Amino acid sequence: MTVQGVLFDLLMGVMNSLDPWQSAAGDLERGLRWRDAVTARMVAARRYVPYEDLVADAAAELGLSRRAPAKLKDRWSEMDPWPDAAAVSRLSLPYGFVTNTSTALARIAADRSRLQPRFTLSAEEAGWYKPDPAIYEAACQRIGLDPAQTMFVAGSPYDAAGARAAGLHVWLVVRRPDHRRGEANIRAAGSLVEIVDSIVRDSAARE
Repeated sequence: MTVQGVLFDLLMGVMNSLDPWQSAAGDLERGLRWRDAVTARMVAARRYVPYEDLVADAAAELGLSRRAPAKLKDRWSEMDPWPDAAAVSRLSLPYGFVTNTSTALARIAADRSRLQPRFTLSAEEAGWYKPDPAIYEAACQRIGLDPAQTMFVAGSPYDAAGARAAGLHVWLVVRRPDHRRGEANIRAAGSLVEIVDSIVRDSAARE
């Protein structure tokens, strides 16, 4: 089946969510460790539990300031899209955002993307965290396509692997040096421009 719609990981694929974590934690290294600790809790939980609780628990485990979670929430409203995110607006295919966070925080990030997705699906709304197949399936239902008709653009290797396991076509946009490349059979690029160009070319070739 050919790709007829695209789903993007909002918080790493489209938005530069690393900056708020770095600012709230005090430096990039601690910000990445904190973010990764939250991700590990999501992967373990699968079903949605309050995102803010995972953030606070991980901060406490790492010995961060008690104010760190509140600082992260404050910085969230200052989050910017990656410079290459504007390329998404060139898509003629329908697209949506999928994100491992609460609905309120998902809306803030999506509003700051300066893009016009068909929808933004949060883990809270879906009831599951990525990489559980249920959230990818829910996003495909929302966009009205089968997984085999849908491209997922991930911002993290675990997310790319989860989408592929759910039956979607996958690209990984590499945002962190330690993420480099995912599995050998997952296409990876350093920019959304390259990925959008590929999707546009493939769409044009089918017309």
